Amino acid sequence: MSNQLTDKNTFLFSTGGTPVSTDVITTSEKVIVNPKSNAIEYKDYGNGAGGNTKTYTNDDYTTADFKVPVDAKASGTAGVAPRIAELLKACSLKETINAGTDVIYTPELGSISGTAKAYVDGEVREITGIAGNVSFSGELGSFVKFSFDVKGFTTLSPELENNPIVTLDLNEKLLVKSATAITFAGNSINLKSFEFNTGNEIKETYATGLKEYYVQDFKPTIKIKAVKTKSNNDHWTELKSNSLKEIVINLGTESGKKLVFKAPKCNASDVSENDEDGKMIYEKTLLCQSNLGNDNYSLTYK
Repeated sequence: MSNQLTDKNTFLFSTGGTPVSTDVITTSEKVIVNPKSNAIEYKDYGNGAGGNTKTYTNDDYTTADFKVPVDAKASGTAGVAPRIAELLKACSLKETINAGTDVIYTPELGSISGTAKAYVDGEVREITGIAGNVSFSGELGSFVKFSFDVKGFTTLSPELENNPIVTLDLNEKLLVKSATAITFAGNSINLKSFEFNTGNEIKETYATGLKEYYVQDFKPTIKIKAVKTKSNNDHWTELKSNSLKEIVINLGTESGKKLVFKAPKCNASDVSENDEDGKMIYEKTLLCQSNLGNDNYSLTYK
């Protein structure tokens, strides 16, 4: 008997049809997909006994919810899309490529869905009609991370297929350093960590000839954790005033190795203070609002 090895794990993803080996995603953890089939519950009466509830499994209506964790990496070349571009598109982000300069991702509601192939030691499960939500987070002294929470349609049993030969993403990982440029309303802050979430509202379509998920709306928020300086209570004042502030996070300094997050109109919805090893730390949650529509936030690879 031979055990199935989870270390032999490969994940492919594309929004342009069935993914191939060049569509590999370099994940920071293993991706294991568990299908969930829709069970129809019903009752049969007539035998004069209780306990009449029965179930029937509709194997055509089989879905999967799973996570794709990824260490954030530079694109390698200015104006070239990152290797996670297809996942970003399936999370309802619009891609704008300015050749030789940058690649910008902004929110845009649409019906772009993805297809994934998740391999585990010679077995593959294909997931179609995928849409998702993405979060983007970093902590001082650690790598920046993306976490994709995706939903799609699949089958109950995987197929036998050898793991493909792939080339992983070897571009530079992005790190939050003490010198990282992070500004709030144009002023530098003593940031400890941040977590941005697109807040996508994902809906399901199951109809004759159609099985897919889509993003109906989104509510992007960012949570920041920073060291409070004495006599500075701006975080409380901002909560009271409902003033809109811009957050900019610049990661990396060299061409092809830079990623910039920008949310131009953020309004605080929650503030708290806590002790951390003898220092006062404040946490603030902000809603990334829009002004002209779809300008809530942007991710720019330079």
